[in-house]
Amino acid sequence: MSDENLMDFYASLGFEEAEVEDGLDALFFELTPDGSYVLITTEDGTIPENLRVAVIFACYSPEGSFLWSASFKNSYVFRDIWSQETTAEQKLNAVLKHRDANSLS
Repeated sequence: MSDENLMDFYASLGFEEAEVEDGLDALFFELTPDGSYVLITTEDGTIPENLRVAVIFACYSPEGSFLWSASFKNSYVFRDIWSQETTAEQKLNAVLKHRDANSLS
C-alpha cells in the first residue's frame, strides 16, 4: 500500500500527519478543545509503513504529557474499534475497553 493510501485511510478516521519530537512524524487526532490529543505510531514511534503492522494508540494531555496507550494488531483492527462510535469521548472509551479486554493480567 502506498503512503498516500495509508494517509487516506487514516484521514477517513479523522487523523492527520503531524511532526512530533525529534523530527519524527505521527498520525495525530485532537480529542478535546483544550488540546488533549492522541497519536498513532508503530512500536518504533514512526508512522506505519502499511496497514498490516501493529500500531500503538497513545493518549496525551494538553501539555503533552503521556497518559496511557493501547496496542492494536493492525490498522484494520484499530479502525473497527474507532469507527464503532461517533463522538471523540465515545471513541476513546471504545479504545480503553479494547485495551482492558486485551491486557495481560
